[in-house]
Amino acid sequence: MRKGIICGLTNQIADFEDECNSFAEDSMIIEQLKLKEIENEVIERMASQGKRFLNYLLDMVFIMIFIFIFSLILGIVLAIVAPSVVSDLGESNLLFEYLVGFIAMIIYYTSFEAITGRTIAKYITKTKVVTETGEKPYFKMILVRSLCRFIPIEPFSILFNDGLGWHDSISKTRVVNI
Repeated sequence: MRKGIICGLTNQIADFEDECNSFAEDSMIIEQLKLKEIENEVIERMASQGKRFLNYLLDMVFIMIFIFIFSLILGIVLAIVAPSVVSDLGESNLLFEYLVGFIAMIIYYTSFEAITGRTIAKYITKTKVVTETGEKPYFKMILVRSLCRFIPIEPFSILFNDGLGWHDSISKTRVVNI
């Protein structure tokens, strides 16, 4: 306090009044500040829990339709290629049904979100998937996001984590209003 302004570079009493000619901006700090500002903009645009719940309900309807069509096409292909398999599957085969549902859901979410950033429900609610910095997610991020949906009780995770589901936080993605 008695010495006045101390230069952070030399640790001496400052020999300037308004500007320091030797001042150099720390590019890392500036980059971090810009990144934080972008992340805050994404947070401000995040979709509400109500909209996310509506996305979930609508996507479940569209997934059921997709699974029906996918199963129908799979059944036709199997009937042509391997008719004996179709007769074996004619009986209730729970494991096969789960496998078909799993594959269909992965195809539905991954293909829609990787290509457009939006599922059919997200088109309706005018939302889309972005990275934490507001960019288009990489395919790997979308695949991780799709796989995380199979974590038990994952749909309820959105209630406990500031509106972020585990499929958001693990894949480092966000759902934002557009």
